[in-house]
Amino acid sequence: MFETFISLAIIIVSAIVGFLVRGYFGSYVSEKGKNLATKEDIAQITTKIENVKSSIQTLTQLKTDYEQQRRQWLLAFYDSSIDMLYKKFSVNFGDFPFDEGKSLIDFQKSFNAIIAAMVKEYQRIVLYFESENPLRAHSEKVLNAAIEAHSIFKKRFGAVKITFLEEEAAFKSGDQERKNKAVEKSNEANKKYWDEIKPIANSFQGNLRDYLTAVNHFLKENNDTNIL
Repeated sequence: MFETFISLAIIIVSAIVGFLVRGYFGSYVSEKGKNLATKEDIAQITTKIENVKSSIQTLTQLKTDYEQQRRQWLLAFYDSSIDMLYKKFSVNFGDFPFDEGKSLIDFQKSFNAIIAAMVKEYQRIVLYFESENPLRAHSEKVLNAAIEAHSIFKKRFGAVKITFLEEEAAFKSGDQERKNKAVEKSNEANKKYWDEIKPIANSFQGNLRDYLTAVNHFLKENNDTNIL
């Protein structure tokens, strides 16, 4: 892993500092005698040590940036998953206003956007964590549940939109019989949608809980505060 490489590099470079110091001063003691180093000798030693120290600082910063990026993508995936859970799996289409379908179109766009964000964030997790890491397994299960839900969404949401618009038109017409039929059709479309979505949403929530546990364990190991 990258962080292991960086840690080893820091150790190696640090060892070089010690080697340079021992090498120069050891040579100095044997050749010039104690306390007789020239300004040129000291300048060379100082320059080399400062160069090595700069290398250590660069490697340390790379390691810090790497760890920050790992946390960033773990939490970004969690945030997108929470949006899916509470904004897409916990809505009631009956609460949507009659606005000629605008709210439904916005819902559809945002559903697609969340899926796209989760796929991107999952791919970053794949880059930053090895396949045997539990975070990889849990995030994959969460994503798979979301993709499965998205498949149902594409299959059933069209009927939800059509019947919703028919219901809106019926209410505006003032025809009670037409209104009753439209409400019945809308309820049927909604039921078919949620009957297929809810089991997936329940699985999604359970997988997200496991993912959160793994994330908290990771943050604790890395001396960060748990997010819940």
